[in-house]
Amino acid sequence: MKTVLITGATSGLGLMLSRHYNKIGFNLITIGKNKKKINLLKKELSEKNKKHSFSLDLNIKKNYQYLLKIINKQKKNIDIIIHCLGGGFGLHNPTISQKELKYLFNLNVLVAVGINNNILEKKKYNKNLKIIHVGSVASIESTASVGYSMVKASLVAYTKSLSKSLIKKKIYIHCVLLGAFEYQNNSFERLKIRNKKAYNNFIKQKLTINKIARGESFIGLFDYLISKSADPLTGSSIVADYSETNSFRI
Repeated sequence: MKTVLITGATSGLGLMLSRHYNKIGFNLITIGKNKKKINLLKKELSEKNKKHSFSLDLNIKKNYQYLLKIINKQKKNIDIIIHCLGGGFGLHNPTISQKELKYLFNLNVLVAVGINNNILEKKKYNKNLKIIHVGSVASIESTASVGYSMVKASLVAYTKSLSKSLIKKKIYIHCVLLGAFEYQNNSFERLKIRNKKAYNNFIKQKLTINKIARGESFIGLFDYLISKSADPLTGSSIVADYSETNSFRI
């Protein structure tokens, strides 16, 4: 049975995929910042997966280093890495400060890159390792804040560049650029609760299908990307946005 590491596992896409891969019997290592939410997730996980679910704020160096030690001590090597960690964290100022940008870059990019590097260097992976970074359509079209767009765009460059060397080792990496969707505790569910008018205006002005997509509609995409059939797409950034953007990207 495959072993999957999921960051950002307590809300939105990470929560959805944790539930999905737990249900089909995969071995999981799940990481989330919020202790209360991790404890709620544990109640849904199988006994074997409860033991490998951790509440860690990875912006704190000692927590990040502790996670690497956990990974290195795992008896089972990893087959799939899915990075859902990140976000804009309410930093909307177009003249974003260096301190704020470093914060965004660390949680959206550097932490995930460090986890990948550790697993690769310590050879804590099985043959045909799959790595998926969850990005955003904000990386290819000016639809979000300056800081968020910058850090998500860097994931596109990272996955494409790294794929050149990883393919030689039969390791496959993708970046999924998602449009607006709604799932438990994600940004659009929070927006609907916090500001229903802004939520409805976004749907009316931005969404071709005139509704927010449900997170569950992307499960098939992730199942495909972790399969051998998706190997030719390594290095690609896959746009999944129900035609929300005007980008020509595939």
